[in-house]
Amino acid sequence: MSRRLMKLCLSTAGATVISTSAMLAVAQDSLSRGSKDWAPTVVSRSGIGTANAVAEGRVARREIEGWCANWSPDDKGCVTRELSNPDARKSYRASADCLAGRITPIDGNTYAFAGVWDNSDIGGGRTRWRDASGKIVGRDNASGGLGISQQWEVLCPGPLKFGRASSGPPASKAAQPVVAARFAVGEAVEARYGRDWVRGRVASIRQSRNAQGPEVVYEVLLENGRRGMLPARMIRKAGG
Repeated sequence: MSRRLMKLCLSTAGATVISTSAMLAVAQDSLSRGSKDWAPTVVSRSGIGTANAVAEGRVARREIEGWCANWSPDDKGCVTRELSNPDARKSYRASADCLAGRITPIDGNTYAFAGVWDNSDIGGGRTRWRDASGKIVGRDNASGGLGISQQWEVLCPGPLKFGRASSGPPASKAAQPVVAARFAVGEAVEARYGRDWVRGRVASIRQSRNAQGPEVVYEVLLENGRRGMLPARMIRKAGG
């Protein structure tokens, strides 16, 4: 994601940042490898939202270019170096049982749903996961728990299809704010991009929280190839 698009994700008038990390900026056509790493683009998917959801991805040059523009804007050799990385030549696969709350992300391990994160840190309201040893996967960058959350959102979009109960500590009620959405998934919209309004489409909707309380943020895929998580005030219905 370019630095210019990152600015779209910043609220104004003292509101908090919705997301400046690659983790929350990756759209539903990517599989997260971490908040500070590029992400493979989904090239095929099947059974989305079912007990046999599968998504496969490969690295696209535009992902590398966006990542380099964000993290190493002055490094002229960044794109070439990253494309030559063996990880950039791999195929990636993630699968999930959306009805039972189990996921096998691109790291190859299987995790069980363990509720949702509270709002005391990044990722409030997103899914929380337990590994095979019974340990909760942290939401910090090193642990990568929110990367699992993102892949779950690709494989199992929308409301959870099973109970939120878990053997771990219950999530705070504040992690489940309910705010009416003004736009729908798939709806054609226009979003602020710098000084312009650019046509796009809503890819997903998430509940978030800013300094004033809960709000809805929209993942918008723009016709110019960019994407971002935006509040309703930066989106309008598509004209014409």
